[in-house]
Amino acid sequence: MMGYIRLLGFTLLVATATPSHALRFNARAGPPFVFVQVGSSAVAVDEVVFNVAGTTAGDGTPIIGAPVIPITVLGYGGQNRTDYTVTMNSAAGLVNATGGSIPFSDFSWTTQDGDLPAGRFDNSAAQLLQQVRQRGRRARGITDYLTFSYANTSVYPGGTYSGRVVYTITQL
Repeated sequence: MMGYIRLLGFTLLVATATPSHALRFNARAGPPFVFVQVGSSAVAVDEVVFNVAGTTAGDGTPIIGAPVIPITVLGYGGQNRTDYTVTMNSAAGLVNATGGSIPFSDFSWTTQDGDLPAGRFDNSAAQLLQQVRQRGRRARGITDYLTFSYANTSVYPGGTYSGRVVYTITQL
């Protein structure tokens, strides 16, 4: 393998009545509401790049991607409760211009603060990232910083691979 791998053009889908085309979303000002931001910008899709040049392909030495990606979720359901779920869709995998593919299960993440769990993508359309259930008249928010890693346990044809993980927040 040569060059680099691009991972995660982040985008969002929010399960509310109001559609969003940006990475930052606030459904409404009063209860119930959800707010989500993945990445560092409300106008551009963040991209994680894995530089595999100079490494031995498939030797199992993880390759750390850059930059670190911030993710913030906040929700309040009204009626003295806050319940929401954050899922990820990594089913499509990464592809290159010649049709080569890498499954997202070759990628994992760690978190800076542990407010969100560390994990590995499972190639599914609805992998659970976090579920929040809280009683009380306060919104519950989580912010953490994710560092992505490529496992480097398989050899893939050279090229630039791109893919997208879709994060969805659903108010329960």
